[in-house]
Amino acid sequence: MPLYTVEGVVLRTREYGERDRLVTLLDREGVRRTVLAKGVRRPKSSLAAGVQPYTHSRFLLWKGRSLDGVSQVQVLEALTGLRASLEALAAAAYVAELAEAFTQEGAASPGVFPVVLAVLRRLDAAPADGRVHALWLRHAELRLLDLAGLGMQLDACQGCGRPLAAEAAPTAAAGDPRPLPGAGRPAAYSAEAGGVLCERCAPERPAALPLDPATWQVLRRVRRLTPTLAARLRPGDTVLARAAEVVQTHLVYHLGRPFRSHGFLAILEEARWSSGAPR
Repeated sequence: MPLYTVEGVVLRTREYGERDRLVTLLDREGVRRTVLAKGVRRPKSSLAAGVQPYTHSRFLLWKGRSLDGVSQVQVLEALTGLRASLEALAAAAYVAELAEAFTQEGAASPGVFPVVLAVLRRLDAAPADGRVHALWLRHAELRLLDLAGLGMQLDACQGCGRPLAAEAAPTAAAGDPRPLPGAGRPAAYSAEAGGVLCERCAPERPAALPLDPATWQVLRRVRRLTPTLAARLRPGDTVLARAAEVVQTHLVYHLGRPFRSHGFLAILEEARWSSGAPR
């Protein structure tokens, strides 16, 4: 039986028969694979640790007629911090759901794996910081959209084409371009238009979501910064919530479906806010 090796992150598992599991993993080339882990539900299975959801592992796989299977597995990163809080676990589940949405079974999606693994590593290192989680999730969403050719248009008005600039100078991150002469002020986001509208053009699309300059700046910065640098931003709760709403609207419009795990994340966030806990 032919064998081959892949390195990947486990996105999810599901029961298969009485003793086995089907494992969905994302390999380094961005190929989504569904493989069979035989006997993994037995108490002393040698495969169990390496096929836990969100684990980064190296797999020795055997080639099957209709389904490949796991012969051996080596854990590279257990990422156990993801299970240290419900918020971190829910965020990891959302990252995995995003990864599935932006990949295909058996086909490469270059660039997806590094984004997914980087965000999972950050969540693992800071499992209880809901504010930072939100920034990392926006980073993952925006980068995956860009890789798929569905990126949000944030630099120019999608109505008139004018460059966009906030009225105030940037304060949270270095390197932003200075406002250009004749630049428009961001005022709304339109899924249909694919991006941001200036104050002049926003009234022409009444279904567009309001978008203030602070949220616009956060989206631009989170998109281009690494997860580590994105964590240094300090937006308020209202800006974080609006950024999540805008990006989720863009995702649903272009992918055609909502994300179940994102709905659960929103419930957790609302509960934290209502209880007065820091977000």
